Amino acid sequence: MTHMYQEVKGHRILTVDEVKSILQNKCPHADILDILGIHSKYDGRRMEGATFYKMTGLGPLPQALYNGEPFDLKEMNTEELKGAVLEKMVGTFVDLQRDVFMGTIRDETSAIDFLMDKSNVVSRLNSLILQTEPQYLNLLSSSVTADIEDFSTFSFLDSQDKSAVIAKHMHYVTQEDAVISPVTLWIIADFDVPSGRKLLFNALKHMETSFHSRLGIVYNPTSKINEESTVISRGILAAFLTHKNKHLRSFLRRLAEEETAEAIYSGDKVQTFLAVEMDKNAFEKKYNTVGVNIFRTHQLFCQDVLKLRPGEPGIISNGKFLGPLSDELYQEDFHLLEKITFSNSLQNIAGIVESMDMNSKHMSDLVMKIDGLMSSLAVRASRYDVTLLKENLRI
Repeated sequence: MTHMYQEVKGHRILTVDEVKSILQNKCPHADILDILGIHSKYDGRRMEGATFYKMTGLGPLPQALYNGEPFDLKEMNTEELKGAVLEKMVGTFVDLQRDVFMGTIRDETSAIDFLMDKSNVVSRLNSLILQTEPQYLNLLSSSVTADIEDFSTFSFLDSQDKSAVIAKHMHYVTQEDAVISPVTLWIIADFDVPSGRKLLFNALKHMETSFHSRLGIVYNPTSKINEESTVISRGILAAFLTHKNKHLRSFLRRLAEEETAEAIYSGDKVQTFLAVEMDKNAFEKKYNTVGVNIFRTHQLFCQDVLKLRPGEPGIISNGKFLGPLSDELYQEDFHLLEKITFSNSLQNIAGIVESMDMNSKHMSDLVMKIDGLMSSLAVRASRYDVTLLKENLRI
């Protein structure tokens, strides 16, 4: 590879034809198509590399990593790269020395496994989650109350009360009924379009492996709200109102699949996709009577509070709103968001709330509200002038 770049004169870009020519000259008996052709056994690695790069969320190429840590763009030039590598090596060496001294790494410890098990290691980087300053929602309710389906009253509420009403009437996908969920995720989308269903599908995949999260749905329809334009959204809502846990997750995941959506839009009934063990009568009754007012209040919440246009997606984690989303959120993005949200302070809050005499939903609600409120408070430290006392005797 180094030889190929040395052959390129005048800082030109290395082309495919030049690669073939250099390879042919260096290995005259090699079959170029067998090495570089589309059916080459080496092509799998190329495609795997492209898939890996896409899933990491690293951003524009070129990229360089040191133990998984990306270099800054300014460090990528020839003059800075050597110094940047040396600096990272020294920093890692100091950290490993401390770990050896503290006994957290021993002779039998795998260094790679040790580094990969650290709390700052994630499977994907997402600049929206890591670098965007979120909008914080105040989910604490005032004395004003309103029904989620009372659109007229809801429209006169201020932002805090609108947020509190949405939180009060939110339904969740959870792991178990009796377990507190310190991380509350709300996904916002139009679930009657493919992008919204994809967001739901990836969120449900995350829920399969999550131990700390619960998942709520905020509906933000794109088109005029009526029964025809909310066929799948009404199916999602009816499922939340009639089922929970395993049956709910399974049915929602099926509704999120494009094959199911195509079948429904071709004339199949939503209830035909219910599992055998689900309560078909309860679901069908709720689906036929649920109406569309809740979608109007959710859409108004998205527009007035979150400043989203109809159909624009977003995500809220314990009251912290990120959006609108310009790119697809993968399962790894939800894991990253959960990991960032589930901080030491949140664990302390959850520990205190767990000792209270209330059910798991109310405990999870309280943790969500407290964490959202505390996260919105800027960390400030006052400066003080310190006057040192003079001593008569000095050594």
